[in-house]
Amino acid sequence: MADKKEKKSTRTGAYAVITSVVMAVVLVVITIFAYTTRYTAFSPEKTVQSYVDGIVQTGDGYNAYKTTLVSKSMKYGDFIIKGYMNAYVNDGDDVKQADFVGSGNDAEQKAIDSVYSQMYDYYIELLNTYTWDDYDSFFTKYFEKLAQVRHEVYKDEYMDTEFMFGALEANVQSYADSLTGTDEVLAADNKTVLSEATKGKYQEKFGDDYKLTTTVKEVKELSADETKAYIEAYKTSIKAIADSGAAKADALGVKDEDDNTAKTDMVDTFSSLDHSEEITAVAEVTCQVKDEKGKVDVEITVPAVKIGKSWYIDNTNLSTNPLYIGLK
Repeated sequence: MADKKEKKSTRTGAYAVITSVVMAVVLVVITIFAYTTRYTAFSPEKTVQSYVDGIVQTGDGYNAYKTTLVSKSMKYGDFIIKGYMNAYVNDGDDVKQADFVGSGNDAEQKAIDSVYSQMYDYYIELLNTYTWDDYDSFFTKYFEKLAQVRHEVYKDEYMDTEFMFGALEANVQSYADSLTGTDEVLAADNKTVLSEATKGKYQEKFGDDYKLTTTVKEVKELSADETKAYIEAYKTSIKAIADSGAAKADALGVKDEDDNTAKTDMVDTFSSLDHSEEITAVAEVTCQVKDEKGKVDVEITVPAVKIGKSWYIDNTNLSTNPLYIGLK
């Protein structure tokens, strides 16, 4: 029988304007995601279903990479830091931050809001141009822009990974909320409204009581010969980015200096993306996404590969564009 996963249109946990609330919501989403994926990795159909459903429900192609080959060799956050963020990190003791940083005053909140707002517009531009399929261009361009915006708004040269993750993950959450809408958020007194309830694009397009359902239609496990051919094709396609670390580091001026191994980390990070010697099986899983009113009917076939006892999405051989129904 086909597996089904359903999610209601009302979201638990809304994006609040205040940064601490934003990050709390993001952490909850990540925790739930990690707990869920732990128990789906042993099944190609459940791995793919979770991957597809996550993107469809909230447009979150960013966190979806936790189930892909990108996250096989190292933690996803470490991959982003070593592959993309370290080129912009400038958090030494000799780098002065804007005077308002850490004050919690209106000036700091205004600066945070300005950065998040400008970067959100750019996030949507990147999403429309690449979706998250081209994560390399997405991360490269996003952090380059973020460094520029930080300098313009804060008038300093400081950058650290916490600031970069904060901006990106706030943008991811804001986009999710733009699709699903948000609940009203109250202060501790249960009276003061921190954030009004909002209606999302999905409610506007499909109705307030919409329900998107992801169903596994078919699972095809490739034969030994087909698997061998698939691995050879994968090895060819992954080579360019796996070999790109040194050139990327040089282009961004990333170097190894004293105890800083930023260039080596970048080179090793990209070379570790080649898993051609580890794949033992391949499955093609076809999923259908529908709503109850017939306004959504999407079908997509996603390749999953087995390494050890776990299955991973092969993000090198996939177009998730049909799943970003909020962009259409």
